[in-house]
Amino acid sequence: MTTPEPILNPAHAAEPEQLDAETERSPWGITVDLVPDPSSPPTLAIKNNSRVNRPLATHSNLSPSSYSAYLRHVQYGLYHSKPSCLLAIDFSFRFPANSSSRFSSAEIMLTFTHARAHSKPSLPSKPASDPIVANFAPVVLLGRPHSRTESNTFEIAAPLTLFNTTFGPAAGVTPRWAVERIEIKEGQAEVHGCMAQDDEHVDGANSVAWDMTESPVKKEGIFRSFRGVVMLHLRNGEGFWMRVDVKPVVKFSLNPKKMVFAQRLIGKRDEPVLLDGETELIRDPVCAGHHVFDADDFPWDAVLKGSGALGER
Repeated sequence: MTTPEPILNPAHAAEPEQLDAETERSPWGITVDLVPDPSSPPTLAIKNNSRVNRPLATHSNLSPSSYSAYLRHVQYGLYHSKPSCLLAIDFSFRFPANSSSRFSSAEIMLTFTHARAHSKPSLPSKPASDPIVANFAPVVLLGRPHSRTESNTFEIAAPLTLFNTTFGPAAGVTPRWAVERIEIKEGQAEVHGCMAQDDEHVDGANSVAWDMTESPVKKEGIFRSFRGVVMLHLRNGEGFWMRVDVKPVVKFSLNPKKMVFAQRLIGKRDEPVLLDGETELIRDPVCAGHHVFDADDFPWDAVLKGSGALGER
């Protein structure tokens, strides 16, 4: 499947159903018997430990599916004459195709907050000090269109009534009408992004969200990978945190006796990534030396497309 180039933004539960004693509903919402491999160690929360530009932002694994997010690009400069930071994050999803354990949709949220202490990500920040999202990509990402033709035939049979006398069953005659309806269904995998803002951040959003959905026609799962790019205005030139939350959706159920590993996976919460406001992470040398992000010669193509294998440091 060919993945088009992302588009840069020019402007800026119901109650759980009752289950039997042998089955428990996953918090992801979901209907396949996925059994964690007892030989695999549990996935623990990632600790930052004052590291700057940590490559692995988040990761979770529940055989046979997993997802990861990698910080691939950090660059500081000016955007619309304001101190800014340009980030690129690669998202990777692994799942079996054409199965009920595939990822049919996913929600991704990036949240940026001021780092009051580099060793204490849990300290709350003041909204007035948080970075502001100035731009991001993709706003819309569409996969290759697919179509499917469906033919349905509807048949109606009824006795014939005339002058209050039923002709049909008595006479052995039952009129029938048949109608064939042909419908062409079209669909494609999609990613839609938007800025996420709350009441406390009145000067601008400090979060970006992407919603991923599979093609309703092919039903082969969401995109296996895509790159998100975010431009931030930095208010004070100090360090900040980037929290990455990924919530894939797949239908599955698990035997409670085998829920130990799944609970560790779902319950974990990776610490955010620390960016100190000065240390860059530039993998493509073509981007080095460019510090005016809205300049005509800025190599946007290299940032949006990226290079190298996912997870490569």
